[in-house]
Amino acid sequence: MSYKPVLATSFKRSIKRLEKRFRNVKNDVSNAIKVLVENPKLGVAIPGGNRVRKLRVQNSDLARGKSGGYRLLYCIEDQPEPTLYLLLLYFKSDQEDVTQKELQDLLDELRSEMGL
Repeated sequence: MSYKPVLATSFKRSIKRLEKRFRNVKNDVSNAIKVLVENPKLGVAIPGGNRVRKLRVQNSDLARGKSGGYRLLYCIEDQPEPTLYLLLLYFKSDQEDVTQKELQDLLDELRSEMGL
């Protein structure tokens, strides 16, 4: 089963911000999304994250591998149709982990945006 990717406004903002520093960010993320729509449980579930998952994405502008690249936060919904909500993308060196409050804010923003 293939999931339909939906980009939240917060995700679009984060891409735009990272694009200023990393010219290949859209290509890197596009490759990750292609893999995720076929296997959405690939990312690690964030404890207490209310179905939010985190995936490491390689930064092709730097020779660091996945661990020194981006972090992609997303959540999956199976009803009414299989959907992959992309919440946030950040560069690992800029930010360690996302706090529970930040996660909740992202989910609240998604709910109001999508009418969930």
